[in-house]
Amino acid sequence: MRTVRLVYFMAGIGISAWAVTVPFAKIRFGLSDAALGLILLAPGIGGILAMPLAGLCVSRLGSKSTLLLAGVVFGLMLPLLAIAPSPAVFTVFLFLFGAVFAMTDIAMNAQAVATEARSGGLLMSSFHAMYSVGTLTVAGVTSILLRLGAGNVICALLSAAAVFAILAQRRFLQTKAEDPPADGAKFAWPNGATLLLGLCCFACFMTEGAVTDWSTIFLRFSRGIGIASAFFGYVGFAVAMAVTRLAGDRIAGRFGKPMVMRLGSLMAGGGMILAVLTPYEIADVAGFALVGLGVGNVAPLVLSAASRVPGISPNLSVPAVMTLGYGGFLLGPVLIGLVANATSLGAAFGLIAVMLTALSFAGRAVA
Repeated sequence: MRTVRLVYFMAGIGISAWAVTVPFAKIRFGLSDAALGLILLAPGIGGILAMPLAGLCVSRLGSKSTLLLAGVVFGLMLPLLAIAPSPAVFTVFLFLFGAVFAMTDIAMNAQAVATEARSGGLLMSSFHAMYSVGTLTVAGVTSILLRLGAGNVICALLSAAAVFAILAQRRFLQTKAEDPPADGAKFAWPNGATLLLGLCCFACFMTEGAVTDWSTIFLRFSRGIGIASAFFGYVGFAVAMAVTRLAGDRIAGRFGKPMVMRLGSLMAGGGMILAVLTPYEIADVAGFALVGLGVGNVAPLVLSAASRVPGISPNLSVPAVMTLGYGGFLLGPVLIGLVANATSLGAAFGLIAVMLTALSFAGRAVA
């Protein structure tokens, strides 16, 4: 169980290290915002295309072997992204990074699903909390190192070293974390339950992508807040998400998974409305924090439910649900930008609030 939490922490390390590398690449290559936006489609596309392959690898090789193979490449990509010599090479590296992260994600969720099933309790939210803690840890440490004069390459190498140190704990991972389908099938068409859970995952990941990419821009340009203070919108969201995930399993056990999903979705929608309609900095940051508190536990509940869909192996149902989720993370920020360009960023966030409210009606899907 401890090692599974460390693996989620590792995933958070990698994603945060990648996020730190992006602005350095923009400066190094002299990229425009439009060019960078197109390049940043690469990891999402790589992730979506790798999802079916990830499911097959977990079915054939097991989640432990898949996790180790993908994790090694995942760690290697961090310094490679930092030293990419051209925009074209950087784009290729991002595509590969997205692909191996997707495979890592599927494999670590297979480990988590099996660990939760064997425990007989709820653990998924606590696992995802470690992912959030990993992203916040790297963001904080990297900020300190950069202020001390360390370069981005040094930070990337340290993040890679942390990834490999966690992978060295491989002996504690479950060798057979999942049972293969009884009929030996390696593919199955998603049923109605899988599609519904996939749409829920799409909404969660789209919300996360929208706040990650656009909250700082909203506070800076729509509210006129200084860039240093505008960043607190995302910080509030990320910290709140980590906190709610740390307590999420106990909350779901006490109040029931459907109730947590319903109230969480409504809280997230209300937080988004607060951020959009209130012209005060503290209220805006509080609004984004409420989004993190509300939506933080929904994705773990959805992924846990995906492993229990009748008639489909978790090796197939979880990747199917996560593929739709990745679609939301990839398309969400792009759609936000298009709507904002046609109307306003506040209106685009308002549509996210409507989507989150609709998500509250799907509470039974995670029962």
